[in-house]
Amino acid sequence: MRGFLARAALAAPVLAAVALGAPPARADGPAGTDDPRPRAAGAPLRAAGAPLRATSAPVWLGSAAQPLTRGADPWFGDDKARHFCASIALAGGGYALGALATDDLRARIALGAALALGAGLAKEAYDAAGHGTPSFRDLVWDALGTTAGLGLSVWFDLAATPIPF
Repeated sequence: MRGFLARAALAAPVLAAVALGAPPARADGPAGTDDPRPRAAGAPLRAAGAPLRATSAPVWLGSAAQPLTRGADPWFGDDKARHFCASIALAGGGYALGALATDDLRARIALGAALALGAGLAKEAYDAAGHGTPSFRDLVWDALGTTAGLGLSVWFDLAATPIPF
């Protein structure tokens, strides 16, 4: 694969920086639930008997299954940043795996998109099965992250490919 190492060397630090740039989970919310309301002063961090969950644990580890709603699901929450960054990383990784297998640009893009969007859909299906809160807005941020990840990957790929004279 001509130029694969050059593409990987250029893309890896940028994609890692973007993926790690997601804000941490809210420290003001209760630790045992996904309730977005702030905790009252002096209130316990978790209800008695509730499982202890670290404040930096992913939101998708929550446990209250609900239908797709708009009320408690903001467009710009910290979980949306996680969806966006995870999709960027998965799309870039899928594109890089495609670069190992083929020189066809469309096949690389298809592999990156399938990996990132497939993971997003699987996560929302897991949430809909009763293990979290499914959200259409999460899928929108997955699609935006996939687009950004593939755009960056193609850009780095074309920038690192030498032009024949």
